[in-house]
Amino acid sequence: MKDKGAFDEEPQGNAWAAHARRACVAVSRCNWRVPLRAGAALLSAAVVMSPCAAATSTMNAEPTVDLSESSASGAQAASKPRPAIEAAKARQLAAERSIAARVPVASGMSVKRSRALTLRDSGIDGSLMFARDVDFRVTGDIGFMIHDMAATLVPARAGEPIVFDDPTSVVIDVHRGEVTLDSAKLTAIFNRYLFSYESSPLRNMRVVPQDGGSLRITGEMRRDTWVPIVLSGSLAMRSADELVFHANHVEVAGVAADRLMQAAHVKMADLLKVQTPIARLDGDDVVMQVAKLTPPPALRMRIASIAMSAAGVRFTLDDGTLPRIDWPANMPARGMLLQGGDVKFMRSMPMNIDMALTPIDAGAPFVLDLYHYREQMAAGYFTFDEAGALDVRLPSFSAVAGTAKEPPQEIGRASARFNDSLIRAQQASLAAARLVWQHVPQSAQSASAARAMPVSLRPTLPGRGEAARTPAPNDERHSLANTALIHVENVDFYVAGRIGFHVRSLDAQLVPKTRGQPVDLDDPEQYDIRILGGEVVEPWPAMAALFNDYLLDYEPRSLNDLHLKPMDGKLEVTGGIKLWNHFPGVWLPTTMSGTIVARDERHLVYQPTSVKVLGVPQAALLRALDIPLASLTPFARKGVALQGNELVFDQYTVFPPPLLQGRLASATVTDDGLVLTFRRETGAALARAPANAAKSYVWIESGDVKMFNSLVTNARTFIRDSSNPGAMKFDLYGYRRDVSKGTVRMGADGALNVDLAARGK
Repeated sequence: MKDKGAFDEEPQGNAWAAHARRACVAVSRCNWRVPLRAGAALLSAAVVMSPCAAATSTMNAEPTVDLSESSASGAQAASKPRPAIEAAKARQLAAERSIAARVPVASGMSVKRSRALTLRDSGIDGSLMFARDVDFRVTGDIGFMIHDMAATLVPARAGEPIVFDDPTSVVIDVHRGEVTLDSAKLTAIFNRYLFSYESSPLRNMRVVPQDGGSLRITGEMRRDTWVPIVLSGSLAMRSADELVFHANHVEVAGVAADRLMQAAHVKMADLLKVQTPIARLDGDDVVMQVAKLTPPPALRMRIASIAMSAAGVRFTLDDGTLPRIDWPANMPARGMLLQGGDVKFMRSMPMNIDMALTPIDAGAPFVLDLYHYREQMAAGYFTFDEAGALDVRLPSFSAVAGTAKEPPQEIGRASARFNDSLIRAQQASLAAARLVWQHVPQSAQSASAARAMPVSLRPTLPGRGEAARTPAPNDERHSLANTALIHVENVDFYVAGRIGFHVRSLDAQLVPKTRGQPVDLDDPEQYDIRILGGEVVEPWPAMAALFNDYLLDYEPRSLNDLHLKPMDGKLEVTGGIKLWNHFPGVWLPTTMSGTIVARDERHLVYQPTSVKVLGVPQAALLRALDIPLASLTPFARKGVALQGNELVFDQYTVFPPPLLQGRLASATVTDDGLVLTFRRETGAALARAPANAAKSYVWIESGDVKMFNSLVTNARTFIRDSSNPGAMKFDLYGYRRDVSKGTVRMGADGALNVDLAARGK
């Protein structure tokens, strides 16, 4: 684009005489037909002309550049290596994907990938579980002390994730381990679960293990009225699936009844009618189904041996598949480790999980209550490493039990013949919680990228696509939120390296390029940022970095080492040039000064009004010779090009990915940087940050967003830096590094609070 009026009048000079003399021989071989005004002008012109006839057509032709294209055009080579920033990000993404694609194997246990890996599904059914020194409770005192255990967690429904909030979603296959049930746990199983139902023949049970290998059970049995009963006996395995308590001493109403029952040939089954899905009376034996002794999750285990003492009943578990437990290298000294498969807790679903659950208090017993894990998680925190492994630090449930909302004690239905109310209450609590996690305001449900980029700019990533679909109400891998919304307030937001902005206030959408996919924060080419309104400042060092670290990262190039400085409302740019990318063979110091304006809602234009090379003004000469800058220093990269005498920026594509799509309202040169104001999208759904938000933060709301290896559905993620009272620095390409140094907390509603402050500060 020629603009002969773009330059102000400048005095001509002859400081290039020495260079011109050396160039005269080459110039004389060219067929130039331009009006040369004077000897000084002739010598100066020699420096700005090509020594080859091919340059004539370059000078006289007006370049046409599609700034949206990813490859350079015009005088630049058709194929060039990716800028170092993009290449480094691609290598990082490849390493992260290789981790996501791994299939865990540990201690002779393994899982398999049965489906393709996608952004919502690792394709692996099942997780390896290791635990030691964990007081595991299903709910209340119902549970067992795990001394050591190796198991596989298997989804109850193939293809679906394991859901911490839904114990019916998983079956635990125990391969090897040792667990203990003390008096409190045995009593809870008998008194609160096995026989706590309407018309039960037993109540007020208490189970006490005895030294010497016996078990004492006290309670009341129904005989027209409630009669005290005491049973003493042994505990043994009848088969791999059945545990038997054999009563060898019976007291009724305080009177020993053994001899009388023997004389009358009366068995316990004649006195009591116990026939439930979990336990039955068979003569004098109480036969119990091992897999059903506790509420869900379902247990599949084989008891190899039983040892009893006053401390409790100790079970050795062995299904014959593992000769021993070889602990993985990252197994905590106390706690639980999950590897492989997809495991969801509240809104978050780590995929191909690598997660350790460890106690905050290393000196206290670690009680983990599955039905109340949310209270524990809300009172604890977790950390990521850069590879995506999670370390969840939890307080013992005994430390938060006072805050847990335990439903009123209920008994089960007579038809169930066990306390099914425990399961009903847990599922009702889950249903209520899901309403919170899945709630999407109507405005966010209807949010869409109406101004989405043209199809030519939105390629589908091969092998990563997923058909659009409407999720089912309880689909754990999808939410009803169509679009992820983001609000950034007072943040130094870096896209990559030194390239970025200071965001004063900005609203935007994160829009995946393929409908139906979540936004993958690790893959900047997978989604676009659609700006809905706001204002940012691009500091001059950041704009210089955009050129020097990204746009000028190629050879041969015509510009080098640019520095930017505001001067009286204009922008002064200094650096080096090479004419036609190669002539002369050294960088010529150049200074330009001009204005930056928003040409339209998409493009910025830098219009130099003065140009100095080697300190000599050249604008008047170039104007007289009708030579545009673009013909001397051809420059066309993705998102920016010299067109005539103007440097034109496409704000959609000039920055490293993701693509930034906004409606420019104005561009202003200030001492702080280039201030860009974006028009507000009328009627667009906006992210609403929490009322107690800090002065500097990033807030992501709604939509499905993948961070690290974790998919967050209907996201609510708050990012801050509590150690920085000023503007937080957020690095999009380096977010894993920064988050791995900080801590993450999860609210009772599943919202994530990410603090970038380094741990210990």
